[in-house]
Amino acid sequence: MSILEKKSNENYLAIATLMNNQIHAPVVHCAYYSSFQLMMHYTYSYSKKTEEQIEKKANNQGSHNYYLSLYTEEIKKIDSRNALQFYKYFSNFKRKRTEADYQNIEISEKDSLRAKDCADKIRKFLKLIDDEGTSKNIHYL
Repeated sequence: MSILEKKSNENYLAIATLMNNQIHAPVVHCAYYSSFQLMMHYTYSYSKKTEEQIEKKANNQGSHNYYLSLYTEEIKKIDSRNALQFYKYFSNFKRKRTEADYQNIEISEKDSLRAKDCADKIRKFLKLIDDEGTSKNIHYL
């Protein structure tokens, strides 16, 4: 297990602890990062690029956007329709995380449940793509 996979799993486990204690704003943050870190792990695997190579190129456009674009480009080789759907879904999740972290808005239990659901779907998608080498029959994002 890579360090990124471990961090991803720790963020995912933190979701339940936070929700059980009625602490909702950081749930969105942890859910997003559990997904993003797992995507980073798979991006290295698919692209055959090192973290240093990716980070050097990512500086100009932001690492989150660059990793998402790079991962999506790799998945397009397998299934362009699901790659586009994944890109849109993940981008929306990123926007929700940014709102939860930086905007003066209340994050409800319903919001935290939605964030957990997003993380569940994204993590499942990432793992299925990796395990199967294909995204056929993955139509749930």
